[in-house]
Amino acid sequence: MASRLFAFARRLDKGLFPWMGPAQLGAGHAEEPYRPPVDPSCPVCGGPLREHTVARNADQYHATRLLCPPRTA
Repeated sequence: MASRLFAFARRLDKGLFPWMGPAQLGAGHAEEPYRPPVDPSCPVCGGPLREHTVARNADQYHATRLLCPPRTA
């Protein structure tokens, strides 16, 4: 079943390609280079990122962690 569906999709793609062309990539106009914000905020706690710690591991099996500073009440 999957091979028949794949074959149908390939035939459809080959038939439509002359009219539709390749995939459209980008915004369609010239874009200015990315400028990072001056003082970004943390997506978790909302505090400034300069007060946070990024914990990276040497192996590929543990995720990188963003450590928020303790809150002062």
